[in-house]
Amino acid sequence: RVMDTEWHRITCFNGLGKTVAEHCEKGMKVLVHGRIHYTKWTDATGTDRYGCEIIAEKVDFLSRPNSAENENPEMVDRDDEIPF
Repeated sequence: RVMDTEWHRITCFNGLGKTVAEHCEKGMKVLVHGRIHYTKWTDATGTDRYGCEIIAEKVDFLSRPNSAENENPEMVDRDDEIPF
């Protein structure tokens, strides 16, 4: 099975934008809840261009920043199931 990476433009406004800017780093896993917004514009050559972005309404951080992981190397995040 081949997994292709898909990139999406995410836009965060106001307090959410500030929080994401302060706490999110490249490579972190995030879960974004929002709505799709389509745009159309005409470039300098007169060609119609189209775009798509997600307007974030909620962002959940699913991983820690890489800098935080390096500060506490003794902390291990285990996803192993507990045998009961």
